[in-house]
Amino acid sequence: MTIEREDLDAAIEAGVVTSAQAEALRAFVAQRNQSTAALLGSEDEHFRFMRGFNDFFFAIGILLLGFGICFFAGRNWMFNLGAAAIIWALSLGLVGRMRLVLPGILLSMFFILFVYLAVPVDLATMFMPARFVNTQINNFFLDTYLRTTLPGAVLVRAPIAALAAGLYYWRFRLPFTLLPIAVAIVMTVSAAAGIALGPQTSFARSLIPLCCGLGVFAAAMAFDLSDRDRMTRRSDCAFWLHLVAAPLIVHSLISVLPPNMAALANGSNDMAMIGILMVVFALAVVAIVIDRRAILVSALLYIGFVIAYAIRMTGVGGPNNGGFVIFATLILLGAFVIALGVGWQPLRKFLMGHISPALAARLPRVPGSASR
Repeated sequence: MTIEREDLDAAIEAGVVTSAQAEALRAFVAQRNQSTAALLGSEDEHFRFMRGFNDFFFAIGILLLGFGICFFAGRNWMFNLGAAAIIWALSLGLVGRMRLVLPGILLSMFFILFVYLAVPVDLATMFMPARFVNTQINNFFLDTYLRTTLPGAVLVRAPIAALAAGLYYWRFRLPFTLLPIAVAIVMTVSAAAGIALGPQTSFARSLIPLCCGLGVFAAAMAFDLSDRDRMTRRSDCAFWLHLVAAPLIVHSLISVLPPNMAALANGSNDMAMIGILMVVFALAVVAIVIDRRAILVSALLYIGFVIAYAIRMTGVGGPNNGGFVIFATLILLGAFVIALGVGWQPLRKFLMGHISPALAARLPRVPGSASR
């Protein structure tokens, strides 16, 4: 059983413990957790996901219920608003009272989706070109959901979805909820830029998500730097924000390198491959220093492209070596990931010795070293 800060605050209000006793307990638990981490010799990323199979059992029920409601709610904004109310009521019991994390993640996603769809179509399409307003694709799911991704609809609905996600976070303090908040804000900025700037160059299309990714990354680091030992909910908040920031940063940086994705996939641009290696190397240094792996996970696809390109250039496997290249790439990429995982902490120890002491003092400690 985990005692959260809210539990201690409630205990103080109820007179079960005094404020001094609660602070002493918090200090004791923090010190004990630090000692445990030191004994384990690991500073790996941890996040709360599920406590047992009961969480998974509830998750199955929520998925079945949620997708069923999606069908019957359809395009009717009143039905979607009612669906959001049902999901909120379930959240009060499963998240607010029982503190279930995995069911809470699913419930928050359905709640935000239903609020997003509950915005009246007339309001959501007020910025939409006339040719889209009455377009019907004659497929239920496409008509209901695909049209809501058009820039005009996103510009109106995404901020409302962000507010819904913010309300969910305020009430239930579920760290995952910061992910849809960040996604909704990124969608809003992208839609506004698309409408305001019109057709854009490939560089501009990459610059906008890059700026968004850097903004989300800054927010994630704010949570990380406020919880060096990663013992509180703030570490979980940072984890989910890093999952949003990583693909935005990685894909935006790399997308400006090759002339097009076909050239990247075919490995026909040597300079692009060199550029990818330089970008991945720089991102790897950042990921190791801050002890977050999301950036490198997002870069694995591009590392695979570089490996495949190198194998193809050697001519190993014959002229028709497509299958050989694919599976050899998988082996080498897998070996790289495993080797990096094994050497993660030694690399951190080396890099931490070459950065500013003031910054190192705010980043996670390296096990087995004299942490500052």
